[in-house]
Amino acid sequence: MEVDPLSVAIDGPAGSGKSTVARRVAQELGLTHVDTGAMYRALTHVALCEDIPLDDGEALAARSSQLRLSWEQGRLFVDGEAVDEAIRGPEVTAKVSELSAHAPVRRHMQKLQRSLSWTCPEGVVMEGRDIGSVVLPLAPCKIYLDASAEERARRRAAQTGQELSREKLVAVMAEIERRDRLDSERSESPLQVSPDAHVVDTTAMSLDEVVEECVRIAEASRLRVASPEVMRPFRYHHFRYRVLKAILRPILEGPFRMRVRGSGHEEIPEGLIYACNHISWWDPPVIGVAINRELHFLAKKELFWGPLGWFISLFNSIPIVRGRYDPVAFQRARELLQGGGNLLIFPEGTRRPVGRPGPMKKGLGILAMETGQPYLPCYVEGTPRIWKALWGGETIRVWIGPPTRLHAVEHLRHSLTDRQIQERVAELYLAQVHAFRHRAAEEAV
Repeated sequence: MEVDPLSVAIDGPAGSGKSTVARRVAQELGLTHVDTGAMYRALTHVALCEDIPLDDGEALAARSSQLRLSWEQGRLFVDGEAVDEAIRGPEVTAKVSELSAHAPVRRHMQKLQRSLSWTCPEGVVMEGRDIGSVVLPLAPCKIYLDASAEERARRRAAQTGQELSREKLVAVMAEIERRDRLDSERSESPLQVSPDAHVVDTTAMSLDEVVEECVRIAEASRLRVASPEVMRPFRYHHFRYRVLKAILRPILEGPFRMRVRGSGHEEIPEGLIYACNHISWWDPPVIGVAINRELHFLAKKELFWGPLGWFISLFNSIPIVRGRYDPVAFQRARELLQGGGNLLIFPEGTRRPVGRPGPMKKGLGILAMETGQPYLPCYVEGTPRIWKALWGGETIRVWIGPPTRLHAVEHLRHSLTDRQIQERVAELYLAQVHAFRHRAAEEAV
C-alpha cells in the first residue's frame, strides 16, 4: 500500500523557537530539516546588499528565482557563500517580515519549498509561518509552537547573548508584537493556526521538553496500516456493491487507464470522510471504484426525482437539499460515520472547471467537527475527457491524501466562532487541492 513519507510542518510566531526545535526534531526522527525562515532571511540579506527596494515585490521575486540555496552540514549557503551569521543580524531581522509580505515573493518561495519536500523521500521537518496552512497542507503532522511575547523576547536575547534590562525587554517585546501583527494581518499566507495542528504552548517548557513533545506528536502521526482482519468491518457491507466494483475496476484500470495513488492512507480502522474535488459527472463512480471501501455519498435531492432516482438510491446515496443546511441529511451522515461507515462528499457543492476549484461550502467542516472523524482529501483528474483515455490521450488519476484530523478546534474556539472554524477547514481543504495539483504537475514533467 502506498503511503506518503512523514512530513512535519512546524509553524509559530517570531521567537517561538521553531528553527531550534525543528532542527532537533529532524535529528531525532531521521528526517531532513528545511528552515524556510532562513530562506526569506537569505533573500532579505541579498536585497539589502544589492540595494533592491524592499517595497518592490516583483524585483524581489525575480531575484529569488536566481538564488542558489543549499544546506551543507546544517549550514545555509547562498550562491556558494555561507550566510548563517549574516542573516541573523538585527538589520535583516527588522526587514524580513516586510519582504515576506509580498505575494510574488511568497509564491516563488512556496514553490521552492514544496519541491524540496518532494525530493526528500525519507520525509521533512519544515518550519515557518504558513507551512501547515499553505506550503504543506497535506502534511499528516502539523505543530503550532506558541509562547508569551515576554518569553519570546527573553529567548531572542539569549540567542544574541544579551542581558536585557526591563526597558530593553519591553522594547524587544514591542518589536515581536509588531512582527506578529504584520505576519497575522498580511493578505497573502497569513500566520494562523491550521485546524489540524497540534498547538504546543512552550512558555513554561524547556527546549528538551518541547522537542520531546514534538517528537511524540510526530511519531503518533505516522500512519500505521491496519491488518486485513482489523479492516474487514470497514470495507463492504452490501453484495451488490462488491459485484459492481468487481466489474468496473478492471474496466477503469484497463481501457480507461485509471491510476490511484496513496491508497495506503485509507487503511485505518474507523469511518472516514472522503473529500474530493468535483470536475465531472463521472467523479462519483470513479472515486467509488478507486476507494477500497464501500462509500455513501451526498447527492442533491433533485436527482432523486428523475428517471435515475431509483438507480441512485440503490448505491448508498443520501439526498440533500442544496443552498441551505439540511439537518436530516447531516444527521444521517453523522450516524453513518459514527457507526464506522464511509462518506464521499464534494466540498465545492457542485462541479467546477478543471484547475479552478472553489468556493468551498461548510459541510466538510460541519461533519469533521461534529463527528470527530478524520477526512481524507482526494483529487481526481481526467474524468471530463474520460473517453479519450480509450485512445491513449488521457489517464484518469486519483490521489488519496493522508488523514486530516481537526486537533486545534478547541484552541480556535477561544477566538473564532464555529462558523469561522468551518470556513478555516474549507480554506485548508482548498489548499490541499492546490497541493495535489502541484504534485500532479510535477509528476507530469
